[in-house]
Amino acid sequence: MPLNTKGKKIMKSMKKQYGKKKGEQVFYASLNKKKIKGADLVNKDHPQVVEIWNLVFIQYNRKKDGSLIKLDKQYVDTGMGLERLCMALQKKESTYDTDLFEDIIKKIEDISNKKYLSGDENIDIAIRVISDHIRALVFTISDGQIPSNNGPGYVIRRILRRAIRYGYTNLNIKTPFIYELVDVVISQYLTIYPDLKNQSEYITSLIHEEEKGFLKTLNQGLSLINQIIESNPNEKKISGEDSFRLYDTYGFPIDLTSLIASENDFQVDIDGFNEHMKVQKSRSKSTSNEEVKEWLIVNESSSINLFKG
Repeated sequence: MPLNTKGKKIMKSMKKQYGKKKGEQVFYASLNKKKIKGADLVNKDHPQVVEIWNLVFIQYNRKKDGSLIKLDKQYVDTGMGLERLCMALQKKESTYDTDLFEDIIKKIEDISNKKYLSGDENIDIAIRVISDHIRALVFTISDGQIPSNNGPGYVIRRILRRAIRYGYTNLNIKTPFIYELVDVVISQYLTIYPDLKNQSEYITSLIHEEEKGFLKTLNQGLSLINQIIESNPNEKKISGEDSFRLYDTYGFPIDLTSLIASENDFQVDIDGFNEHMKVQKSRSKSTSNEEVKEWLIVNESSSINLFKG
């Protein structure tokens, strides 16, 4: 999709005011007005240089055999990041400082009685993680994906449990609270996604129940991790057996265990964890292959089938 005249003017203005262009990538440099050569910063992992627009020129269709067939119409895919663009236009140092996150962060502050950017890095990290994760949860659940122990559903559950743990540990919130953020997200995006309104109650209820379930075992799991860390000051490693126990008994996803371990300069025996997972899956598969028994007829004379939900 070629840029129109207005689009070209915007691009020209952005490149002049905010950053440098290298190839097809537009970068925004927030350098407190210090003059630094752009070529020395782009693609150098500088913390204040962020890619906001990556243009992809679509020209060919790649076949299974690897051959390229030229498309009848070529176009440009403008891979612009909304949060990063807002950061540049609003002249902020972080995407979380933009108005896209303002209302969510304010709500978390109210619930936790903690202040964002007050000098405590642990509080800041927790608020950023939660404000990011709640948006992902609202939209994925609204699209039909629900937390579960399998496939994409487990990704959703892991995201939610990671947010719960940050609230529990860093913000000292010991009761369900993330569900209270749902309406904030929905109200912010309602004009763009009006269907969210009809799902508000369902999304809120689902997240609330997930929170209550995980909080029942979270404290016990954290206590176990603390015991492991305190008893292994030299080895600095959580065994595959312990990490699997955290997963199987306390509902700790392996990435959550790894995160907590890294915060304490520990490692996790991922290979050992995977071995225990294989054993469990093999056991489950064996159970599922057992002989399926016939239906038990409760009332043979009944001819009415009434589904009551």
